[in-house]
Amino acid sequence: MARSRRRGRVPVGLTDLLVLDAQGVSKAASEDRSVQAWLERARELDAEVVVSAVTVAELVRGVARDARLNRVLKAADVRPADEPLARRAGRLLDAAKSDATIDALVAATVLAVRDSHGSTRCVVLTSDPDDFAALLAEESGVVIVPM
Repeated sequence: MARSRRRGRVPVGLTDLLVLDAQGVSKAASEDRSVQAWLERARELDAEVVVSAVTVAELVRGVARDARLNRVLKAADVRPADEPLARRAGRLLDAAKSDATIDALVAATVLAVRDSHGSTRCVVLTSDPDDFAALLAEESGVVIVPM
């Protein structure tokens, strides 16, 4: 596979949306080469980088070491988790027979953002690919990339 000019592998499959789960944000904050390549590609394509508000709750503790996380979050579109999104997450949990509530909220965010863009493809960088595969099993165009 070809390499980007500076870091990591050149990601394929990204079009409009790149969604980061908690591990994706953490790796971006620590300047992981693979995640940096995805973010660089997103910038090149003018793709939106999205993080769910529940991911912020998973990561940020209000301490000095949050600074790197906050830089990543500032550059992303942090989407709120409201009641309609929570209900959609509940339906995903039921369909997947899962109890991965945080992942379901992130998955519901993926679908809501994709729907609002009228987009057909979305890439999710996640440390829980099996959970997301189950939660998004009925959705085409969502590419799940393990971290």
